[in-house]
Amino acid sequence: MYRIYAFIFLFSFILPSISVVADNTDIHENAGTRAMTFLKIGIGAKAMGMGESQVAATDDLYASYWNPAGLVKLEKPQLALMHNEWFAEINHEFIGFAFPFGNNNTVGASANFLSFGELQGRDQDGNETEIFRPYDLAVILSYARGFGEALAVGINAKYLQEQIADESGNGYAFDFGGLYTFSEIPLSFGVNAQHVGPRVKYIEDSFPLPFVLRLGAAYRLWKDAVILALDFIRPTDNDNSVGVGIGYTLANVLQLRTGYKYKFGGNDLGAISGLAGGFGLTLKRFQIDYALVPFGNLGLTHRFSLIASF
Repeated sequence: MYRIYAFIFLFSFILPSISVVADNTDIHENAGTRAMTFLKIGIGAKAMGMGESQVAATDDLYASYWNPAGLVKLEKPQLALMHNEWFAEINHEFIGFAFPFGNNNTVGASANFLSFGELQGRDQDGNETEIFRPYDLAVILSYARGFGEALAVGINAKYLQEQIADESGNGYAFDFGGLYTFSEIPLSFGVNAQHVGPRVKYIEDSFPLPFVLRLGAAYRLWKDAVILALDFIRPTDNDNSVGVGIGYTLANVLQLRTGYKYKFGGNDLGAISGLAGGFGLTLKRFQIDYALVPFGNLGLTHRFSLIASF
């Protein structure tokens, strides 16, 4: 029963707003009016451990989510896997592959999958019906191109599907990213316009996609041993927010990270819900990352991600 309530709760509040609305906060006027809101759930343990401040800092395959222009930073082909353990046995998975080619070009393909497991269906009278397995899916193709050492642009093309019992919605969307890195100083600026596309139809109604605009900056110190990152996030169905993060690398092997995401007007689950932390290990051609992200009364969420370079 808890999982059924969590499923309803997720579709009513968490996915529409990436937050739970508390008694002392106001619901955004567009909350619950967008389709495919699973697209707003962050990808990759490194990014989540830094408070989602990645639009200018991303430099691996997970750039396909945070800023596709960042894919030009890849020096070798990469395979990425992520597992996100949410509350109520809800699981979030990601798999992707990307490879650089030619002069400052990178292409990639990935899949973003959110599963709710098995839920007991009920009719209007409360009688049990069939077991159903709701899920959300995005299949993504990515391309990035660099223009010299400073400027890069990237694009994602996404096929989207959401299945709830016997009903489903299908659509497509695009992301448009840009990245500028100064040559004289270790400073980068990034921008990403996410989830741009037409409305998605469910049965007789249609809903817009959850467009999000991300702007950010990143500054590297001590030969990239320290990175400071700041993102401004402007969604269309929730209040604006800011993510800040710091990462510190020890001996080119161990990375320690922490970050904080603050929503203007206050974090709905309390101040601690914006806090995040994690670590990473570089073992030859493998990068292993973990992030711990509190989710208020719903508990802690754990993200594990892996990158293999070839």
